[in-house]
Amino acid sequence: MKRLFAVAGLLCVWGSGSISSQAAGFANNDFSASGVGAGNAVVAGIADVTAASYNPAAIAWLDGGVYVEGGFASRNRNLSVKLPSGAIQSNDGGAKNASSFHAAWVSHDSDIAFSLASSKAYSNNTVWGGDTTFIKSDRISLDLIYAVSSTLAVAHGVDVYRTTINMTQGAASFSGKDKASFGVNIGVNWKPAPLWQVGMMLRSGTKAKVKSGSQQVDLKLPEQVTLGVSYDMSDAWRLETDLAYARWSRLKNLDVSGSTIRNATDLKDTLALKMGATWYWLPNTTLRFGYAYEQGANRASAFQRVISDQSGHRLSLGAGGDVFGVHMDVAYAYTFHAKQSATALVAGEYRDRKQALMISLSKAF
Repeated sequence: MKRLFAVAGLLCVWGSGSISSQAAGFANNDFSASGVGAGNAVVAGIADVTAASYNPAAIAWLDGGVYVEGGFASRNRNLSVKLPSGAIQSNDGGAKNASSFHAAWVSHDSDIAFSLASSKAYSNNTVWGGDTTFIKSDRISLDLIYAVSSTLAVAHGVDVYRTTINMTQGAASFSGKDKASFGVNIGVNWKPAPLWQVGMMLRSGTKAKVKSGSQQVDLKLPEQVTLGVSYDMSDAWRLETDLAYARWSRLKNLDVSGSTIRNATDLKDTLALKMGATWYWLPNTTLRFGYAYEQGANRASAFQRVISDQSGHRLSLGAGGDVFGVHMDVAYAYTFHAKQSATALVAGEYRDRKQALMISLSKAF
């Protein structure tokens, strides 16, 4: 009972400051089925190779060896706006599927480890009345991990982004890719006391210069900071709460230089609150549950249809176990966004629903 009160206190302290979300704007945090099932609240207590995306420092606690994982997410989105006239206009874009890959090497006889993560870090696909805004930014992260002691591990690495943007506005169009843009990341995982873990993950973001002939889009992707605390109630239960910050205000516009395409943005910085529970039901069999309140980066007074991001609740569940010599995790998440009454740039009541089904396969050597 004392453990239950301790965890309840932890969640209240973290949750009282704000009711915010995890992936505002057009960021993607669904890097693995194990993460999705636990609401992506895993920066402190994650215990598998997909820590390479969530917090590479946690890889220091894996046994020596080689680990690989691959994941695929199927997504669905239903976004529309009810105009003052009563007419319904739908976004004809929808959500894009995504895949991920993680690998790590952990030394048997030293305190060093290396990790690699490949994922679709950002994705946006909106089509309103024939005007298209498609953005995709894939990220590869390479990290060096060092266990400073038996209770503290740190990670430092480089993020390499490859960005694609396709936009149409009236008769004007743009389709381009950047060669590469770079950022850095820092991860920390600390065990301050038995049963407790604290995690921190920082990503610097990047500035992608997406070109097509003489035309160019300067896309500033936000800095992200995530803090998390996990607590093991028993050998069977682990609970975690994460708080994340993203600086979306640095994305000033989606204008195309050398073209008539103009998309001003007036986004706000966001906080993200995520809570997850992991139940180690049987040996090698895990059940997961997650909840998040997602805050949109859009302002009602200047709603950006090209991004169309609004606040909402996300519920998720997942399971994992060994199958035919590999470990398989599956997860499902449903996001219910609150109706957003916008006054500009196109006034109306915006409605949004999202679903995600993800499967991951992993193996240790």
